[in-house]
Amino acid sequence: MKFVKKWYWFIFSVFLFLSIAFLKVRYTLPQYSVSGTIMIAPEENISQSELSAFKDMGLFDNTKSKIENEIQIIKSRTLITNVVNKLDLNIQYYSQGRILEVENYPKSLLEINLLGHDSIVKNRYRVFRIKINSPLSYSLIDEDEKKLSTHSFGKTYKDPVIGNFVITPRLDKVDKKLKGNIIKIKISPVNNIAEYYRNRLVISPVGKSSTIVRLSVSDAVKEKATDIINNLIEEYNNATVESKKQISAKTADFINKRLDLISGDLSSVDTEAADYKSSKGLSLDVSAQANSALQYGTQTKQQIRQIQTQLQLVQSMSSFIQNQGGQYELIPSNLGFDDPSITGTVGRYNSLILRRKQLLKSSSIQNPVVVNLDEQINGLRQVLMGSLNSLKSTIKIQLSSLQNQSSYFSGTVYNAPESQKDLRVIEREQTIKEQLFLYLLQKREEAEITSNVTLSNIRIIDKASVLSAFPISPNSKMIYMAALLLGLAIPFLTIYLIDLLNVKISSREDIENVLSMPILGSIPKTKEKNKIVISKSNRSGVAEAFRILRTNVDFLMAGNTKKSGKIIFVTSTISGEGKTMISSNLAKTLAISGKKVAYVGTDFRDPKFHKFLELPQGKQTKGFTNFITNSDLNPSDVIYTQKDEDPFDIIPSGVIPPNPAELLMQDRVKVMFEYLENNYDFVIVDTAPVSLVTDTLLIGSLSDLSIYVVRENYSDKRMLQIPENFYAENRLPNMAVLLNAAQNKGGYNYGYGYGYGSKK
Repeated sequence: MKFVKKWYWFIFSVFLFLSIAFLKVRYTLPQYSVSGTIMIAPEENISQSELSAFKDMGLFDNTKSKIENEIQIIKSRTLITNVVNKLDLNIQYYSQGRILEVENYPKSLLEINLLGHDSIVKNRYRVFRIKINSPLSYSLIDEDEKKLSTHSFGKTYKDPVIGNFVITPRLDKVDKKLKGNIIKIKISPVNNIAEYYRNRLVISPVGKSSTIVRLSVSDAVKEKATDIINNLIEEYNNATVESKKQISAKTADFINKRLDLISGDLSSVDTEAADYKSSKGLSLDVSAQANSALQYGTQTKQQIRQIQTQLQLVQSMSSFIQNQGGQYELIPSNLGFDDPSITGTVGRYNSLILRRKQLLKSSSIQNPVVVNLDEQINGLRQVLMGSLNSLKSTIKIQLSSLQNQSSYFSGTVYNAPESQKDLRVIEREQTIKEQLFLYLLQKREEAEITSNVTLSNIRIIDKASVLSAFPISPNSKMIYMAALLLGLAIPFLTIYLIDLLNVKISSREDIENVLSMPILGSIPKTKEKNKIVISKSNRSGVAEAFRILRTNVDFLMAGNTKKSGKIIFVTSTISGEGKTMISSNLAKTLAISGKKVAYVGTDFRDPKFHKFLELPQGKQTKGFTNFITNSDLNPSDVIYTQKDEDPFDIIPSGVIPPNPAELLMQDRVKVMFEYLENNYDFVIVDTAPVSLVTDTLLIGSLSDLSIYVVRENYSDKRMLQIPENFYAENRLPNMAVLLNAAQNKGGYNYGYGYGYGSKK
């Protein structure tokens, strides 16, 4: 009920927060989400990759790109900066709306062409406000729309920040109807715009083990977000293809260098063979006697040629690696080595070189990842050199063994013509050179073809599109729901905390939880100006409450054997709790019932009789204190009758004395009360607060009923321990508590069928 009573708090709070939510939704630019999906395929196998020129040598293993690395490449500052430059996103055009500025994309009424150097225009911030005067002219204005200067469309204007620029109307759309339109042109540094969209770009795999990733970005302009996603995918695709072309180009360059060397050697051997035959006059006939030995010798020589070819490749590879020095270039692959460890090492080395080049596009050589790659590359280079040296030693051993065998067969045909033997040696060397030359020519053509038909390792699944026609931000449903919840929660928490921290008595339950004495009832809070609120014809809630109080008083005093002069004390803990108001109206209530009532004031320190009742001399009217101090006065000399219907007699406090407590200890106090007991049915006594002075306790034994008044939202809960102690110690006879100024709890009205209004 304490929350229901404050219903207007909830209404106001909900209205306030819903109004704030409305303004938030109304004045916030909506943001739309756009996404596209691509599949990043693993690196193609050797038969389809750019290194297919050496696929038959088995130098490379199949490798798979890590999706995490590819995501970082897509999100690199380099690619996003390329997109910003391509779409001119650093130049924004806005139209002035009634509430918000709306960006014009991809086209605006005007177009600005920056004529300055890129190092200036791409790194400066500038805002122009253009007011269209006519199809031929425009004005530069400030934020207050004050004209700064007027210019013609198509004329060069020099700005101190970004240099020269030209503003032109786009597609002849500027006509007389658009006169007075204001276009805002905002030029921002390219790096700032790139970083802004880099932070808004979200790239995530569709599944844990999937190579399909989704690219999404949110922006107020759906078309701009769509162009950003599509162009970013295109830039990534171009970067991937370009990287593969670099490998093909390096491979072709290495083959060309080897061809130049082999071509020279082959030409030298051909010349030597021709000169030898010419000088010796040799023919091609072979002696029948040497055929058998030559057959075995030929097999041995073939093996020697293969071993020599391997040795030359090893030496060429070693020379190539040594000549690189501190460079980080790709190593030719698939050169036909039989050692699988060399093949694997070359594959890992080239993979690290490619990864290093990709990282250097968006970072520097001081990047910890690049430094780590450099260390790995240098380590693999040393391992590769060691493997090549080991292979070279093995080949030399094999070559030495085969040469010994060849010498044996050569000795067998020693008797053959020496000239024929020399010719065969020359021809064998010529054959080796020709085979190597033809092999390299074939591989060069394959590398050239691969370089021109390089395929990307990505495939577009879904082009960029808007996920929903509704904006993702601001989410009006969530905002209004949050506003409604806050509107209900804030007053609820406020009321709860106020109640939790409130030390004042707020309800009858607070009294029942602490006090064990009887509760006479509650007197509702009244706004009536009259201090005496009850009369015979009054049917207000307060009047009915006092009638109920009168009934409860009779009930509590049912065991009292006195036929007249029943004394009722009305007291409280502190001043201001309403004991004078309660006592005066209780006296009036008893008088209305036909009883003879005397109303006595014993609060000698701060009497308030003159505020509630009309006295002959106001506060200075003779009263109880005058009677005590002046033995010549009789009780009747200080008794006054109320000037009203159903009156009761009044004994005011009198002149304030310097020693109230000592006066109450005088015998004349008892004389007064004996007189009142003998002449009145009820004696209502307005006493002093019990927590401040001992006045009331000095005369407490004279009472037949002690009404202890507490006031709602005024009396301290912690002070209730005082009346509880008095009740437990029986320091005031027949105690009962009365709640004053009680609030209406949920619409209950005192008196059957009566409201708060007075009906007379």
